[in-house]
Amino acid sequence: MPSRDERNVKKMKAQMLLGPSALELNDIPVPDCGEDEVLIKIKRACICNGSDPALLAGAHLDKYPVVFGHEACGEIVERGRNVERFKIGDKVSWWFTMGAFAEYVCVNPMKVAMAILPDSISYDEGSLFELVAAASRAVESAEIKTGSKVLIIGLGPSGLIMSQLAKNLGASEVVGWDLFEMRRRTGLKFGCRKVLDNGLDDVTQKTLDEVSEVNVVIDAFPDDILPNMPTLDYAIKVLKCYGKIVSYGHPRNRRILDIYEFQKKCIQMSGPENRIDRIKQLIERGVDFVMQGKLNLKSLISGRVSLEKVQEGIDLVVRYPDKYIKILVDINTEVE
Repeated sequence: MPSRDERNVKKMKAQMLLGPSALELNDIPVPDCGEDEVLIKIKRACICNGSDPALLAGAHLDKYPVVFGHEACGEIVERGRNVERFKIGDKVSWWFTMGAFAEYVCVNPMKVAMAILPDSISYDEGSLFELVAAASRAVESAEIKTGSKVLIIGLGPSGLIMSQLAKNLGASEVVGWDLFEMRRRTGLKFGCRKVLDNGLDDVTQKTLDEVSEVNVVIDAFPDDILPNMPTLDYAIKVLKCYGKIVSYGHPRNRRILDIYEFQKKCIQMSGPENRIDRIKQLIERGVDFVMQGKLNLKSLISGRVSLEKVQEGIDLVVRYPDKYIKILVDINTEVE
């Protein structure tokens, strides 16, 4: 392992977001590992279908430049003197820091939800645990009880993880809405009993006829893509009185909501769980689910790119949502 002084002059490749729509592969110094941090050699990263295109376009960030990406898995190669639980050689994934599209990243384990992964979980699967933690936050807020009926709007990567988690937590029925046939088919393999095309005018009535009202709606949808198709408004119509909506998606524009129906049904609405101590427990639970065969991550992987081609990976998930679910980014793969 090179010394700190040697690393100060050592360079690494990183995808730098220099400003809105300005992504560039640069050589930058390997970061120094602080006393409360671990230095991670990233093995695999993931394109985030929701956040990465929005961040690339200029949403949410007010400081540039920044090392792009936030879904990753790697090996700890150095730890600061104040770090106790994590050690050199641990395979780890974590929620949430920027810096995934690089050869190395420094992370403070006390400020994130970091999980140690067993050898039986591959780096490919490991790179999806940031997403597992994120999706678990929404399912946690949904307060799913044994026998609950759950509607998930949007069967992208998060929605497909949520459908499995909902079943694991006792949901009697999980219904998935999505615009794309491939994702609806995948939903049937990932815990959904029924899948419907929310681009159809009669999706509300079909849901009521074939499933009846639901207890919980998890909205993992971005913007309402189709004109005059207020997806969230449709969902309220299939939600029971005193039901709950969890808002999880990242719309860039406003969503349409019939506030009268919302009030009439005494609906509750919340965002995902944000307490870091609880999220640490949720990512650990996700590891257990994978180990028990209750959470399938491998089947979400539908493509991969090199670190040099991150932009191409982002373009693929944006242009072909009917073909790609998760695209991995291969980094430091020489010896695994």
